[in-house]
Amino acid sequence: MTSNLLDYERQVVPLMDKYKIPGMSVGVSHNDSVVYSKGFGFANIEKKIRPDGNTPYSIASITKPFATAVMMRLVEENRLNLDARIKDLYPGYEERCKRILGYFREEMPEYTFMLENYHPERNDITLRHHLTHTSENTPGDSYKYNGFLFGMLSVAVETATDSKFDELVDSLIIDKLNLKNTASSQLDKSKNVMLNKIALPYNPTDSGFGKADFPNPKLNAGAGIISSVNDLLIFDKAINNNILVSEETKNLQFEPYKLNDGSLSPYGYGWFTQKYKDQTLIWHYGHHPGSFSALYLKVLEKNLTLIILANSDRLSHDFDLGKGDVVKSEFAKRFLDLFVGQL
Repeated sequence: MTSNLLDYERQVVPLMDKYKIPGMSVGVSHNDSVVYSKGFGFANIEKKIRPDGNTPYSIASITKPFATAVMMRLVEENRLNLDARIKDLYPGYEERCKRILGYFREEMPEYTFMLENYHPERNDITLRHHLTHTSENTPGDSYKYNGFLFGMLSVAVETATDSKFDELVDSLIIDKLNLKNTASSQLDKSKNVMLNKIALPYNPTDSGFGKADFPNPKLNAGAGIISSVNDLLIFDKAINNNILVSEETKNLQFEPYKLNDGSLSPYGYGWFTQKYKDQTLIWHYGHHPGSFSALYLKVLEKNLTLIILANSDRLSHDFDLGKGDVVKSEFAKRFLDLFVGQL
């Protein structure tokens, strides 16, 4: 294990240069014990602050496994029904979708793909379809990763439970697990001291890196959480030991979702799922264009987890991970080459 971790470290540093990543934190756990936690490069280039395992980053779409854990817990408590129609739990839902699509077409045509194949007037789109990325065209017919539509779930949850989504994330996960370097959003004033230590986002330039803007600080079900590698490994241990949801619910989240024609999606409930050699990979990625990116990879049969957080978007930028193959990521592939079949 130790030699493989050192080999991976020797490979990760050149990958940072290759993909133009200014700062990155890497953590690995095995059998629920942290075996590696280290930072590379700079969390703040101007002040020459280096990251480590406790450095907070915006984790982008790795928010989705958090949101799913919250939602599935609410399902277990009979406070939420995944087969409820989203239009019944989202005030002004149909009108808002049409208004946003109109805005995209006029002002931001590159984003029309998020809504152009979605039909909010339908009466058969459920929370389950949004949670599994199967809500476009005829619900349940096909998978297409869509973080925008996933993000709508937080409003539906708030309506169903009469609770603020950030408060649910806090009470059911962050406070429960005592995550010291995690906030439900960048707007959480109770976490100001921690949030002042967040890695700054950068974009690559011809001469190095330039400061980038932070993404939208608000939380929704698809993005917004701030966390660190070490806290995410605590979250991972809680998942493994059924602290957040029951084992039955966890297993459901990890299973490929069955589409209407009986074929399997590359996504379950809030997680990507695929086979690699004889191993089951459960994973998610994060990609805030122009600011942050992240990778969360579990090898189930080995009880092995890799987490990487970066302060540019280049950890995910080139790999088109939304199509459902984590092996396309060179950061994931190098890890799997070293560890699958080794332990």
